[in-house]
Amino acid sequence: MSEPPGEEIVPRVGRVAGYLDHWASRTPDAPLDELDGTGRAPRTYRRAAADVARCAAALRASGVRHGDRVAVLTTPRPEFLTLFLALSRIGAVWVGLNPRYTRGELLHVVTDSAPVLLVSLAEHGGRPFGEDMAALRDAAGTVRETVALTGSFPGAVPFGDFLAHAGAPAEDSSPEGAAASPEGADDDPGLIIYTSGTTGRPKGAVISHRAFAEGCRLQATRLYHAPAVALANLPVGHVGGVMDVVSVPLAMGGGVCFMEDFDPAAIPAAIDRAKVTMWGQIPTMFQLVMMRPEVAAADLSSLVYVAWGGAPLPRELVPPLRATGARLTSVYGLTESCVAVAYNDPDADDETLATTIGRPDPRLELRLADADGTPVAPGTPGEIQVRNPCLMSGYLGAPDATAAAFTPDGFLRTGDVAVARPDGTLTLVGRLKEMFKSGGYNVYPREIEMALEAHPDVAAAAVVAVPDPVYHEVGAAFVLPRPDAGTSPDDLDRHCRTRLAGHKVPKHFEIVDGLPLLPTGKVDKEALRRALPPRP
Repeated sequence: MSEPPGEEIVPRVGRVAGYLDHWASRTPDAPLDELDGTGRAPRTYRRAAADVARCAAALRASGVRHGDRVAVLTTPRPEFLTLFLALSRIGAVWVGLNPRYTRGELLHVVTDSAPVLLVSLAEHGGRPFGEDMAALRDAAGTVRETVALTGSFPGAVPFGDFLAHAGAPAEDSSPEGAAASPEGADDDPGLIIYTSGTTGRPKGAVISHRAFAEGCRLQATRLYHAPAVALANLPVGHVGGVMDVVSVPLAMGGGVCFMEDFDPAAIPAAIDRAKVTMWGQIPTMFQLVMMRPEVAAADLSSLVYVAWGGAPLPRELVPPLRATGARLTSVYGLTESCVAVAYNDPDADDETLATTIGRPDPRLELRLADADGTPVAPGTPGEIQVRNPCLMSGYLGAPDATAAAFTPDGFLRTGDVAVARPDGTLTLVGRLKEMFKSGGYNVYPREIEMALEAHPDVAAAAVVAVPDPVYHEVGAAFVLPRPDAGTSPDDLDRHCRTRLAGHKVPKHFEIVDGLPLLPTGKVDKEALRRALPPRP
Protein backbone atom coordinates (compact mmCIF):
# COMPACT_ATOMS: atom_id res chain seq x y z
CA MET A 1 0.00 0.00 0.00
CA SER A 2 1.29 3.47 -0.87
CA GLU A 3 1.36 6.15 1.79
CA PRO A 4 -2.18 7.31 2.66
CA PRO A 5 -2.98 10.70 1.07
CA GLY A 6 -3.33 12.51 4.40
CA GLU A 7 -0.30 11.01 6.17
CA GLU A 8 1.65 14.28 6.16
CA ILE A 9 -1.40 16.50 6.71
CA VAL A 10 -3.52 15.01 9.50
CA PRO A 11 -1.75 15.69 12.82
CA ARG A 12 -1.02 13.21 15.59
CA VAL A 13 -2.79 14.29 18.76
CA GLY A 14 -3.41 12.67 22.13
CA ARG A 15 -7.14 13.40 22.24
CA VAL A 16 -9.84 14.48 19.84
CA ALA A 17 -9.96 18.11 21.05
CA GLY A 18 -6.41 18.44 19.73
CA TYR A 19 -7.75 18.30 16.16
CA LEU A 20 -9.90 21.37 16.85
CA ASP A 21 -6.88 23.22 18.26
CA HIS A 22 -4.71 22.25 15.28
CA TRP A 23 -7.10 23.38 12.57
CA ALA A 24 -8.48 26.40 14.45
CA SER A 25 -4.95 27.79 14.62
CA ARG A 26 -4.31 27.19 10.90
CA THR A 27 -7.68 27.71 9.19
CA PRO A 28 -9.73 29.63 11.77
CA ASP A 29 -12.32 30.88 9.30
CA ALA A 30 -12.96 27.52 7.64
CA PRO A 31 -16.48 26.10 8.24
CA LEU A 32 -16.71 23.36 10.86
CA ASP A 33 -20.37 22.49 11.31
CA GLU A 34 -23.99 23.37 10.60
CA LEU A 35 -27.42 21.94 11.34
CA ASP A 36 -29.29 21.16 8.13
CA GLY A 37 -32.57 22.95 7.66
CA THR A 38 -31.90 25.89 9.97
CA GLY A 39 -30.65 28.28 7.29
CA ARG A 40 -27.88 29.48 9.58
CA ALA A 41 -24.36 29.92 8.25
CA PRO A 42 -21.87 27.23 9.24
CA ARG A 43 -19.93 27.72 12.46
CA THR A 44 -16.26 28.41 11.85
CA TYR A 45 -13.34 26.71 13.54
CA ARG A 46 -12.60 30.01 15.32
CA ARG A 47 -16.11 30.22 16.77
CA ALA A 48 -16.16 26.53 17.68
CA ALA A 49 -12.85 26.82 19.54
CA ALA A 50 -14.27 29.67 21.61
CA ASP A 51 -17.51 27.74 22.25
CA VAL A 52 -15.59 24.67 23.40
CA ALA A 53 -13.37 26.75 25.69
CA ARG A 54 -16.42 28.32 27.31
CA CYS A 55 -18.19 24.97 27.70
CA ALA A 56 -15.07 23.45 29.26
CA ALA A 57 -14.95 26.31 31.76
CA ALA A 58 -18.65 25.78 32.57
CA LEU A 59 -18.06 22.08 33.15
CA ARG A 60 -15.24 22.86 35.55
CA ALA A 61 -17.38 25.45 37.33
CA SER A 62 -20.10 22.81 37.71
CA GLY A 63 -17.61 20.54 39.47
CA VAL A 64 -16.92 18.10 36.60
CA ARG A 65 -13.35 16.87 36.86
CA HIS A 66 -10.91 14.67 35.03
CA GLY A 67 -12.24 11.09 34.97
CA ASP A 68 -15.85 12.05 35.77
CA ARG A 69 -18.50 10.61 33.50
CA VAL A 70 -21.09 12.77 31.77
CA ALA A 71 -24.12 11.14 30.11
CA VAL A 72 -25.59 13.04 27.18
CA LEU A 73 -28.87 12.35 25.38
CA THR A 74 -28.79 14.22 22.10
CA THR A 75 -29.26 14.04 18.38
CA PRO A 76 -26.44 14.96 15.97
CA ARG A 77 -26.19 18.76 16.26
CA PRO A 78 -23.50 21.43 16.85
CA GLU A 79 -24.16 21.58 20.61
CA PHE A 80 -23.28 17.91 20.81
CA LEU A 81 -19.89 18.55 19.23
CA THR A 82 -19.23 21.49 21.55
CA LEU A 83 -19.93 19.38 24.62
CA PHE A 84 -18.07 16.34 23.30
CA LEU A 85 -14.89 18.34 22.63
CA ALA A 86 -15.16 20.22 25.93
CA LEU A 87 -15.27 16.91 27.82
CA SER A 88 -12.20 15.81 25.88
CA ARG A 89 -10.49 19.04 26.85
CA ILE A 90 -10.97 18.59 30.60
CA GLY A 91 -10.34 14.84 30.59
CA ALA A 92 -13.89 13.83 31.46
CA VAL A 93 -15.65 10.79 29.95
CA TRP A 94 -18.38 10.97 27.30
CA VAL A 95 -21.33 8.57 27.66
CA GLY A 96 -23.81 8.81 24.80
CA LEU A 97 -27.53 8.13 25.31
CA ASN A 98 -29.64 7.37 22.25
CA PRO A 99 -32.95 9.30 22.09
CA ARG A 100 -34.57 6.17 20.65
CA TYR A 101 -33.81 4.12 23.76
CA THR A 102 -36.66 3.12 25.99
CA ARG A 103 -36.53 4.26 29.59
CA GLY A 104 -35.43 0.77 30.61
CA GLU A 105 -32.52 0.90 28.18
CA LEU A 106 -31.54 4.35 29.39
CA LEU A 107 -31.69 3.18 33.00
CA HIS A 108 -29.29 0.34 32.22
CA VAL A 109 -26.69 2.66 30.68
CA VAL A 110 -26.94 5.36 33.35
CA THR A 111 -26.91 3.06 36.37
CA ASP A 112 -24.00 1.15 34.86
CA SER A 113 -21.91 4.22 33.98
CA ALA A 114 -22.73 6.32 37.11
CA PRO A 115 -22.42 9.83 35.62
CA VAL A 116 -22.04 12.99 37.71
CA LEU A 117 -23.84 15.13 35.12
CA LEU A 118 -26.86 14.43 32.91
CA VAL A 119 -27.41 16.47 29.75
CA SER A 120 -30.49 15.99 27.60
CA LEU A 121 -32.70 17.46 24.94
CA ALA A 122 -36.00 18.62 26.41
CA GLU A 123 -37.90 16.94 23.59
CA HIS A 124 -37.36 15.27 20.26
CA GLY A 125 -39.68 13.63 17.78
CA GLY A 126 -42.68 14.31 20.01
CA ARG A 127 -41.11 12.60 23.02
CA PRO A 128 -40.45 14.76 26.10
CA PHE A 129 -37.47 13.64 28.16
CA GLY A 130 -38.08 15.46 31.46
CA GLU A 131 -39.64 12.49 33.25
CA ASP A 132 -37.01 10.13 31.84
CA MET A 133 -34.24 12.34 33.19
CA ALA A 134 -35.86 12.52 36.61
CA ALA A 135 -36.05 8.71 36.70
CA LEU A 136 -32.40 8.39 35.61
CA ARG A 137 -31.25 10.92 38.17
CA ASP A 138 -33.04 9.12 40.97
CA ALA A 139 -31.86 5.66 39.88
CA ALA A 140 -28.20 6.54 39.39
CA GLY A 141 -27.61 8.21 42.74
CA THR A 142 -24.46 9.88 41.36
CA VAL A 143 -25.93 12.75 39.33
CA ARG A 144 -25.20 16.16 40.83
CA GLU A 145 -26.79 18.32 38.12
CA THR A 146 -29.05 17.97 35.08
CA VAL A 147 -28.78 20.26 32.06
CA ALA A 148 -31.35 20.85 29.32
CA LEU A 149 -29.35 21.02 26.10
CA THR A 150 -32.36 22.41 24.26
CA GLY A 151 -35.50 23.96 25.72
CA SER A 152 -36.28 23.37 29.38
CA PHE A 153 -37.80 20.82 31.72
CA PRO A 154 -38.28 20.63 35.53
CA GLY A 155 -35.15 20.01 37.52
CA ALA A 156 -32.77 20.96 34.70
CA VAL A 157 -30.59 24.00 34.12
CA PRO A 158 -30.99 25.41 30.58
CA PHE A 159 -27.79 25.07 28.57
CA GLY A 160 -27.40 28.83 28.22
CA ASP A 161 -27.59 29.28 32.00
CA PHE A 162 -25.13 26.40 32.45
CA LEU A 163 -22.65 28.13 30.15
CA ALA A 164 -23.08 31.29 32.20
CA HIS A 165 -21.25 29.44 35.01
CA ALA A 166 -18.14 30.20 32.99
CA GLY A 167 -18.79 33.94 33.00
CA ALA A 168 -19.01 36.21 29.99
CA PRO A 169 -17.37 35.03 26.77
CA ALA A 170 -13.79 36.16 26.52
CA GLU A 171 -13.20 39.17 24.29
CA ASP A 172 -10.21 37.36 22.82
CA SER A 173 -11.89 34.70 20.71
CA SER A 174 -8.73 33.84 18.81
CA PRO A 175 -7.96 30.14 18.50
CA GLU A 176 -4.82 30.65 20.56
CA GLY A 177 -6.88 32.12 23.37
CA ALA A 178 -9.49 29.37 23.21
CA ALA A 179 -7.18 26.38 23.58
CA ALA A 180 -6.05 25.23 27.00
CA SER A 181 -3.83 22.50 28.31
CA PRO A 182 -5.74 19.20 28.48
CA GLU A 183 -6.31 17.70 31.91
CA GLY A 184 -5.41 14.17 32.90
CA ALA A 185 -3.50 11.64 30.80
CA ASP A 186 -4.27 10.78 27.19
CA ASP A 187 -4.40 7.07 28.06
CA ASP A 188 -7.19 7.66 30.59
CA PRO A 189 -10.80 6.79 29.62
CA GLY A 190 -12.33 9.26 27.19
CA LEU A 191 -15.53 7.54 26.07
CA ILE A 192 -17.82 4.74 27.15
CA ILE A 193 -19.73 3.45 24.15
CA TYR A 194 -22.40 0.86 24.78
CA THR A 195 -22.59 -2.06 22.39
CA SER A 196 -25.75 -2.59 20.38
CA GLY A 197 -26.88 -5.50 22.53
CA THR A 198 -27.66 -7.95 19.72
CA THR A 199 -26.71 -10.89 21.96
CA GLY A 200 -27.56 -9.62 25.44
CA ARG A 201 -27.60 -6.45 27.54
CA PRO A 202 -25.31 -3.75 26.16
CA LYS A 203 -21.82 -3.57 27.67
CA GLY A 204 -19.90 -0.33 28.05
CA ALA A 205 -16.72 -0.37 25.96
CA VAL A 206 -14.17 1.93 27.60
CA ILE A 207 -12.02 3.77 25.05
CA SER A 208 -9.11 6.00 25.99
CA HIS A 209 -8.61 9.52 24.67
CA ARG A 210 -5.50 8.41 22.79
CA ALA A 211 -7.10 5.30 21.26
CA PHE A 212 -10.03 7.33 19.92
CA ALA A 213 -7.81 10.09 18.54
CA GLU A 214 -5.50 7.59 16.83
CA GLY A 215 -8.46 5.78 15.29
CA CYS A 216 -9.64 9.11 13.84
CA ARG A 217 -6.16 9.81 12.46
CA LEU A 218 -5.83 6.43 10.78
CA GLN A 219 -9.17 6.77 9.04
CA ALA A 220 -8.67 10.44 8.16
CA THR A 221 -5.28 9.86 6.54
CA ARG A 222 -6.74 7.12 4.35
CA LEU A 223 -9.86 9.07 3.28
CA TYR A 224 -8.23 12.51 3.19
CA HIS A 225 -9.38 15.05 0.63
CA ALA A 226 -10.00 18.78 0.83
CA PRO A 227 -12.34 20.43 1.30
CA ALA A 228 -14.14 17.61 3.10
CA VAL A 229 -17.75 17.79 4.30
CA ALA A 230 -19.43 14.81 5.98
CA LEU A 231 -23.14 14.18 6.41
CA ALA A 232 -23.70 13.28 10.08
CA ASN A 233 -27.05 11.63 10.81
CA LEU A 234 -25.98 8.55 12.79
CA PRO A 235 -26.62 8.19 16.56
CA VAL A 236 -23.89 9.98 18.51
CA GLY A 237 -23.92 7.30 21.19
CA HIS A 238 -22.50 4.90 18.61
CA VAL A 239 -18.90 4.84 17.37
CA GLY A 240 -20.06 5.45 13.79
CA GLY A 241 -21.92 8.61 14.79
CA VAL A 242 -19.31 10.11 17.10
CA MET A 243 -16.22 9.06 15.14
CA ASP A 244 -16.67 8.15 11.47
CA VAL A 245 -18.93 11.00 10.36
CA VAL A 246 -17.90 13.68 12.88
CA SER A 247 -14.43 13.26 14.38
CA VAL A 248 -12.80 11.89 11.22
CA PRO A 249 -13.71 14.95 9.13
CA LEU A 250 -12.64 17.11 12.09
CA ALA A 251 -9.23 15.43 11.97
CA MET A 252 -9.03 16.38 8.27
CA GLY A 253 -9.85 20.02 9.01
CA GLY A 254 -13.15 19.52 7.20
CA GLY A 255 -16.79 20.26 7.90
CA VAL A 256 -19.87 18.46 9.17
CA CYS A 257 -23.48 18.83 8.06
CA PHE A 258 -25.60 17.58 10.95
CA MET A 259 -29.04 16.07 10.44
CA GLU A 260 -30.89 15.22 13.63
CA ASP A 261 -32.75 12.27 12.15
CA PHE A 262 -32.38 9.80 9.35
CA ASP A 263 -34.76 11.22 6.74
CA PRO A 264 -34.43 9.41 3.40
CA ALA A 265 -36.43 12.04 1.53
CA ALA A 266 -34.36 14.96 2.83
CA ILE A 267 -30.87 13.49 2.44
CA PRO A 268 -30.38 14.08 -1.32
CA ALA A 269 -31.17 17.79 -1.01
CA ALA A 270 -28.90 18.10 2.04
CA ILE A 271 -26.00 16.55 0.11
CA ASP A 272 -26.67 18.93 -2.77
CA ARG A 273 -26.98 22.07 -0.65
CA ALA A 274 -24.05 21.46 1.71
CA LYS A 275 -21.84 20.00 -1.06
CA VAL A 276 -21.27 16.88 1.04
CA THR A 277 -18.17 14.90 0.03
CA MET A 278 -18.38 12.02 2.56
CA TRP A 279 -21.61 10.05 2.87
CA GLY A 280 -21.49 7.15 5.30
CA GLN A 281 -24.47 4.99 6.24
CA ILE A 282 -25.50 1.47 7.10
CA PRO A 283 -26.57 -0.40 3.91
CA THR A 284 -30.23 -0.47 4.97
CA MET A 285 -30.15 3.33 5.03
CA PHE A 286 -28.70 3.53 1.54
CA GLN A 287 -31.47 1.25 0.32
CA LEU A 288 -34.14 3.54 1.75
CA VAL A 289 -32.55 6.68 0.30
CA MET A 290 -31.81 5.36 -3.19
CA MET A 291 -35.44 4.25 -3.61
CA ARG A 292 -36.62 7.85 -3.14
CA PRO A 293 -37.64 10.02 -6.13
CA GLU A 294 -35.74 12.95 -4.57
CA VAL A 295 -32.46 11.33 -5.63
CA ALA A 296 -33.09 12.12 -9.30
CA ALA A 297 -33.74 15.79 -8.54
CA ALA A 298 -30.56 16.35 -6.50
CA ASP A 299 -27.01 17.02 -7.64
CA LEU A 300 -24.84 14.45 -5.84
CA SER A 301 -21.69 15.17 -7.83
CA SER A 302 -19.93 16.69 -4.79
CA LEU A 303 -19.56 13.21 -3.27
CA VAL A 304 -15.96 11.96 -3.10
CA TYR A 305 -16.49 8.94 -0.83
CA VAL A 306 -19.55 6.80 -0.22
CA ALA A 307 -18.83 4.37 2.62
CA TRP A 308 -20.79 1.76 4.52
CA GLY A 309 -20.33 -0.54 7.47
CA GLY A 310 -22.36 -2.78 9.73
CA ALA A 311 -23.34 -5.17 6.93
CA PRO A 312 -22.46 -5.94 3.31
CA LEU A 313 -23.99 -3.74 0.63
CA PRO A 314 -26.66 -5.41 -1.54
CA ARG A 315 -25.30 -5.88 -5.05
CA GLU A 316 -28.07 -3.88 -6.74
CA LEU A 317 -27.11 -0.77 -4.79
CA VAL A 318 -23.59 -0.64 -6.21
CA PRO A 319 -24.46 0.75 -9.71
CA PRO A 320 -26.66 3.67 -8.52
CA LEU A 321 -24.14 4.64 -5.85
CA ARG A 322 -21.29 4.37 -8.36
CA ALA A 323 -23.26 6.61 -10.72
CA THR A 324 -22.77 9.52 -8.28
CA GLY A 325 -19.09 9.57 -9.31
CA ALA A 326 -17.92 8.88 -5.77
CA ARG A 327 -15.36 6.30 -4.73
CA LEU A 328 -17.15 3.42 -3.00
CA THR A 329 -15.72 1.62 -0.01
CA SER A 330 -16.76 -0.55 2.89
CA VAL A 331 -15.30 0.17 6.32
CA TYR A 332 -15.17 -2.81 8.63
CA GLY A 333 -14.73 -2.25 12.33
CA LEU A 334 -16.63 -2.49 15.57
CA THR A 335 -17.15 -0.53 18.75
CA GLU A 336 -14.42 -2.40 20.59
CA SER A 337 -11.81 -1.90 17.84
CA CYS A 338 -12.47 1.87 17.60
CA VAL A 339 -11.05 2.02 14.08
CA ALA A 340 -11.87 0.55 10.70
CA VAL A 341 -9.49 -2.37 10.19
CA ALA A 342 -10.45 -3.33 6.63
CA TYR A 343 -11.48 -1.34 3.56
CA ASN A 344 -12.36 -2.04 -0.03
CA ASP A 345 -9.95 -0.60 -2.58
CA PRO A 346 -11.12 2.53 -4.45
CA ASP A 347 -11.06 0.58 -7.73
CA ALA A 348 -12.87 -2.52 -6.40
CA ASP A 349 -15.36 -4.02 -8.85
CA ASP A 350 -19.06 -4.42 -8.15
CA GLU A 351 -18.79 -8.06 -7.09
CA THR A 352 -16.01 -7.34 -4.59
CA LEU A 353 -17.91 -4.38 -3.11
CA ALA A 354 -21.07 -6.43 -2.67
CA THR A 355 -19.56 -9.62 -1.29
CA THR A 356 -16.50 -8.61 0.76
CA ILE A 357 -15.43 -6.25 3.52
CA GLY A 358 -12.28 -5.40 1.60
CA ARG A 359 -8.72 -6.15 2.62
CA PRO A 360 -7.05 -5.53 5.99
CA ASP A 361 -5.40 -2.16 6.57
CA PRO A 362 -1.68 -3.02 6.36
CA ARG A 363 -0.91 -0.55 9.16
CA LEU A 364 -2.86 -2.72 11.61
CA GLU A 365 -2.73 -6.38 12.66
CA LEU A 366 -5.55 -8.69 11.60
CA ARG A 367 -5.71 -12.45 11.46
CA LEU A 368 -8.32 -15.14 10.82
CA ALA A 369 -7.97 -17.70 13.60
CA ASP A 370 -9.58 -20.69 15.20
CA ALA A 371 -10.80 -20.87 18.79
CA ASP A 372 -7.23 -21.32 20.06
CA GLY A 373 -5.92 -18.24 18.22
CA THR A 374 -4.14 -20.30 15.57
CA PRO A 375 -4.34 -18.74 12.08
CA VAL A 376 -6.51 -20.79 9.73
CA ALA A 377 -5.55 -21.95 6.26
CA PRO A 378 -6.51 -19.75 3.27
CA GLY A 379 -10.10 -20.37 2.24
CA THR A 380 -11.06 -21.69 5.68
CA PRO A 381 -13.55 -19.75 7.86
CA GLY A 382 -11.89 -18.13 10.86
CA GLU A 383 -12.69 -15.51 13.46
CA ILE A 384 -11.44 -12.02 12.66
CA GLN A 385 -9.03 -11.03 15.44
CA VAL A 386 -7.33 -7.63 15.56
CA ARG A 387 -4.55 -5.96 17.52
CA ASN A 388 -3.76 -2.24 17.28
CA PRO A 389 -3.34 0.93 19.42
CA CYS A 390 -7.02 1.85 19.13
CA LEU A 391 -8.63 -1.09 20.91
CA MET A 392 -10.91 -0.57 23.88
CA SER A 393 -9.36 -0.80 27.33
CA GLY A 394 -12.11 -3.21 28.36
CA TYR A 395 -15.76 -3.41 29.35
CA LEU A 396 -16.82 -1.19 32.21
CA GLY A 397 -17.10 -3.14 35.45
CA ALA A 398 -16.93 -6.50 33.65
CA PRO A 399 -13.49 -8.08 34.09
CA ASP A 400 -14.65 -11.54 33.02
CA ALA A 401 -16.21 -10.22 29.79
CA THR A 402 -13.06 -8.17 29.17
CA ALA A 403 -10.82 -11.20 29.61
CA ALA A 404 -13.02 -13.23 27.26
CA ALA A 405 -12.81 -10.52 24.60
CA PHE A 406 -9.02 -10.82 24.18
CA THR A 407 -6.67 -13.65 23.30
CA PRO A 408 -3.64 -14.30 25.53
CA ASP A 409 -1.42 -12.49 23.00
CA GLY A 410 -3.58 -9.35 22.99
CA PHE A 411 -5.82 -9.77 19.94
CA LEU A 412 -9.43 -8.64 20.20
CA ARG A 413 -11.90 -11.39 19.36
CA THR A 414 -14.44 -9.71 17.09
CA GLY A 415 -16.85 -12.64 16.95
CA ASP A 416 -17.11 -12.17 13.17
CA VAL A 417 -16.24 -15.11 10.93
CA ALA A 418 -14.65 -14.49 7.54
CA VAL A 419 -12.90 -16.29 4.71
CA ALA A 420 -9.86 -14.87 2.91
CA ARG A 421 -10.19 -14.94 -0.87
CA PRO A 422 -7.19 -15.48 -3.16
CA ASP A 423 -6.94 -11.72 -3.83
CA GLY A 424 -6.60 -10.97 -0.10
CA THR A 425 -10.08 -9.56 0.41
CA LEU A 426 -12.29 -10.97 3.16
CA THR A 427 -15.80 -12.34 2.83
CA LEU A 428 -17.82 -12.09 6.01
CA VAL A 429 -19.80 -15.29 6.51
CA GLY A 430 -21.39 -14.73 9.90
CA ARG A 431 -21.13 -14.18 13.61
CA LEU A 432 -19.83 -16.88 15.93
CA LYS A 433 -22.82 -16.24 18.20
CA GLU A 434 -25.27 -16.35 15.27
CA MET A 435 -23.85 -19.57 13.80
CA PHE A 436 -26.12 -22.54 14.34
CA LYS A 437 -25.89 -26.26 13.71
CA SER A 438 -28.40 -27.87 11.42
CA GLY A 439 -28.15 -31.63 11.14
CA GLY A 440 -24.62 -31.44 12.54
CA TYR A 441 -23.43 -28.85 10.00
CA ASN A 442 -22.31 -25.29 10.83
CA VAL A 443 -24.57 -22.68 9.21
CA TYR A 444 -23.81 -18.94 9.04
CA PRO A 445 -26.89 -16.75 8.52
CA ARG A 446 -25.06 -14.09 6.49
CA GLU A 447 -24.19 -16.60 3.77
CA ILE A 448 -27.90 -17.39 3.39
CA GLU A 449 -28.85 -13.69 3.44
CA MET A 450 -26.39 -12.97 0.63
CA ALA A 451 -27.88 -15.78 -1.45
CA LEU A 452 -31.40 -14.43 -0.91
CA GLU A 453 -30.37 -10.86 -1.70
CA ALA A 454 -29.07 -12.07 -5.06
CA HIS A 455 -32.70 -12.80 -6.03
CA PRO A 456 -33.90 -10.04 -8.41
CA ASP A 457 -37.10 -9.46 -6.41
CA VAL A 458 -35.45 -9.25 -2.97
CA ALA A 459 -34.37 -5.93 -1.43
CA ALA A 460 -33.06 -7.31 1.88
CA ALA A 461 -33.11 -10.48 3.94
CA ALA A 462 -32.42 -11.52 7.53
CA VAL A 463 -32.03 -15.09 8.76
CA VAL A 464 -32.36 -16.42 12.32
CA ALA A 465 -32.12 -19.89 13.79
CA VAL A 466 -35.22 -21.60 15.16
CA PRO A 467 -35.58 -24.96 16.97
CA ASP A 468 -36.39 -28.01 14.89
CA PRO A 469 -37.31 -31.49 16.20
CA VAL A 470 -35.31 -33.26 13.49
CA TYR A 471 -32.32 -31.05 12.65
CA HIS A 472 -31.95 -29.37 16.07
CA GLU A 473 -32.00 -25.92 14.45
CA VAL A 474 -32.99 -24.61 11.03
CA GLY A 475 -33.02 -21.21 9.38
CA ALA A 476 -36.01 -18.90 9.22
CA ALA A 477 -35.70 -16.20 6.58
CA PHE A 478 -37.43 -12.81 6.71
CA VAL A 479 -37.49 -11.36 3.20
CA LEU A 480 -38.23 -7.76 2.21
CA PRO A 481 -39.31 -7.67 -1.47
CA ARG A 482 -38.51 -4.83 -3.83
CA PRO A 483 -41.32 -2.36 -4.49
CA ASP A 484 -43.88 -3.80 -6.92
CA ALA A 485 -42.05 -7.14 -7.00
CA GLY A 486 -43.76 -10.41 -6.35
CA THR A 487 -42.17 -13.48 -4.86
CA SER A 488 -43.26 -16.46 -2.78
CA PRO A 489 -41.75 -18.88 -0.26
CA ASP A 490 -41.65 -21.60 -2.92
CA ASP A 491 -39.82 -19.31 -5.34
CA LEU A 492 -37.30 -18.33 -2.65
CA ASP A 493 -36.77 -21.98 -1.72
CA ARG A 494 -36.00 -22.89 -5.33
CA HIS A 495 -33.66 -19.92 -5.63
CA CYS A 496 -31.73 -20.90 -2.49
CA ARG A 497 -31.36 -24.51 -3.62
CA THR A 498 -29.46 -23.35 -6.70
CA ARG A 499 -26.91 -21.52 -4.50
CA LEU A 500 -26.73 -23.33 -1.17
CA ALA A 501 -26.25 -26.82 0.20
CA GLY A 502 -29.48 -28.36 1.43
CA HIS A 503 -28.72 -27.93 5.15
CA LYS A 504 -28.32 -24.18 4.62
CA VAL A 505 -31.65 -23.62 2.87
CA PRO A 506 -34.16 -22.01 5.27
CA LYS A 507 -37.07 -24.19 6.27
CA HIS A 508 -39.30 -21.16 6.86
CA PHE A 509 -39.76 -18.02 4.73
CA GLU A 510 -41.63 -14.95 5.90
CA ILE A 511 -42.40 -12.19 3.36
CA VAL A 512 -42.37 -8.88 5.28
CA ASP A 513 -42.91 -5.22 4.48
CA GLY A 514 -40.07 -4.06 6.75
CA LEU A 515 -37.25 -5.26 8.98
CA PRO A 516 -37.04 -4.05 12.61
CA LEU A 517 -33.89 -2.08 13.34
CA LEU A 518 -31.86 -1.50 16.47
CA PRO A 519 -31.04 2.14 17.37
CA THR A 520 -27.71 1.65 15.58
CA GLY A 521 -29.50 0.80 12.31
CA LYS A 522 -28.66 -2.91 12.35
CA VAL A 523 -31.42 -5.49 11.96
CA ASP A 524 -32.92 -6.49 15.30
CA LYS A 525 -32.82 -10.28 15.05
CA GLU A 526 -34.23 -10.83 18.52
CA ALA A 527 -37.35 -8.95 17.43
CA LEU A 528 -37.54 -11.19 14.36
CA ARG A 529 -37.41 -14.32 16.50
CA ARG A 530 -40.22 -12.98 18.66
CA ALA A 531 -42.28 -12.21 15.55
CA LEU A 532 -42.18 -15.76 14.22
CA PRO A 533 -45.59 -17.40 14.31
CA PRO A 534 -45.84 -20.49 16.53
CA ARG A 535 -44.81 -23.70 14.82
CA PRO A 536 -46.51 -27.05 15.46
